[in-house]
Parts: sequence; C-alpha cells; structure tokens
Amino acid sequence: MEQVIVGKIVNTHGIKGELKVKTSTDFIEERFAKGAHLYIDENGVKKEMIVKSHRFHKGHVLVCFEGYQDINLVEKYKGCLLYADKDVELLDEGEYYVGDLIGCEVYNQGELIGKVKDIQLYEHHDLLVVEGKQKIMIPYVDAFVEAEDIENKRIDVHLIEGFYDED
Repeated sequence: MEQVIVGKIVNTHGIKGELKVKTSTDFIEERFAKGAHLYIDENGVKKEMIVKSHRFHKGHVLVCFEGYQDINLVEKYKGCLLYADKDVELLDEGEYYVGDLIGCEVYNQGELIGKVKDIQLYEHHDLLVVEGKQKIMIPYVDAFVEAEDIENKRIDVHLIEGFYDED
C-alpha cells in the first residue's frame, strides 16, 4: 500500500518514551489515534509502530508507541520521518495529498517550465520545488497557482516578471 508522510520526529519529551512530532497532516486525530499504525523511517528501513497515546504540547504532537515507554528506546528516532498508509477516504471531493503534486508538470502561461520534484511545507504556505532548465521555488498560493489537474499531473501557474528567467 502507498504511504504518505504524516510528520517528522524532532525530539524526545520526558523519560517515558514520548516523541515530539512536527506534523504534516490535516488528519492528526485519525493518524495519531490510539491503535493507529505508523511507520518510522530509520535510515531507509520502515519500522511499523502502534500508537499507544498522543497529546498536544506547544504546537507539536507528543506520541508514545506501544512497547516503547522508555527514552532509551526512542532516542534513536530523532530526525526520522513518520509515515501512514494512504487513505483516500479521509479526503473530501476535490482534495488530494500533497505528495500527489510530485511529478506534476508545471506550466507558466502555457509554457512548460519543469516538474515538481519536492514540496517544502511551511506554517503559512508551502513551496513547490520545480526543476527544469533551472530550479525554482514557487509559493503554493492562489496568487501564483491558476489551475491544478492532479489526475493528469499538470499545474498551471502565473509567475510575475523576474521570478523566472525564461532564457
């Protein structure tokens, strides 16, 4: 089954095995619910974990996994990404996962300028990392993005003068 990133473990919290997670999902309650299955990517190897509990603390989620209630067992996971199985039933009609943008061709006023290679997630808005003749970062906001056709892997943008060197 395809998986999606739901967060990054940024630190431990306390001595009872809680991990501090910077989330990147709109479905925190579903993804971090007791009994939910998450996968920690430790150096390219994904380890399945079962959520024992979660709570919110200073803008982060603190999660504890079954069988890992000791700081010594979880310290090695700092910096690791957390994944969950992709569940399209969580999405409303017309919604999609951010990862579905990767590979989309990006057109500026009808001209192909490259493909989305990555998405950088920020609190206020995300950035599309587009690679073609040059690498550019496009704010993923209505002011720049005119249309999206995710099924056909196409995004149309309107970039302001000087944002992109057409030569």
